[in-house]
Amino acid sequence: MPKSRGHETVELVRLTNLYGRTISFFLILLVLCTTTTARAASLPRMRPYTGIGVVVFPQLDKPQGRDLQLQLYEEPGLLRVEVLNNSRLSGNEWVFGLTDGSSPLIVSARRDGWLRVFYDDAGRQAWIDPLYKGNFQPWKEYLRLQTVRMLPGLRTHYYRLLQRPGGKPLATLAPKQIFKVLTIEDSWGMVLTDQALIGWLRWRDEDGRLLVGINP
Repeated sequence: MPKSRGHETVELVRLTNLYGRTISFFLILLVLCTTTTARAASLPRMRPYTGIGVVVFPQLDKPQGRDLQLQLYEEPGLLRVEVLNNSRLSGNEWVFGLTDGSSPLIVSARRDGWLRVFYDDAGRQAWIDPLYKGNFQPWKEYLRLQTVRMLPGLRTHYYRLLQRPGGKPLATLAPKQIFKVLTIEDSWGMVLTDQALIGWLRWRDEDGRLLVGINP
């Protein structure tokens, strides 16, 4: 028996509403995904832990200048994990600037000449034998006389230049302001700003994460 015109109209309205709700759902989903992606992109990068220092690799005589061929071990000399061909895998090139062709890796521990390094942007660690490849430098040695800047996304008090560690403030640095490190004592550095002010700043935070980066 043929459907009545009224029934057809009701069915058309129902389908139209269903179609409209479906379109609205996908539009809302698209907006949420776009917003989430934008927020993730705007978040500051995770600052690396400082460990005990860095191992610096001189530029190699290969066109790419980054072919390290470092053997990674689970323990010193035991249980080889993989080969590290490129120090950019550490994800810390934005901290070091890579201005002189060297490829620093952050060192978390040292044992009988072996170094445990953070070797990828997930923070995984492995041991390397640096005897034929790199030069280990504790932070005090590596940062001395370096021109540095504060890393982005820090809390306001880290930008305050103090008379001495924990002392009265002398000035507040701009986020991209550069300064030279004169000396390091524990988590503090005596610095000389581009405005000829000398004072103290923290170079690593209370959790042991880096606060400064090398100015390219």
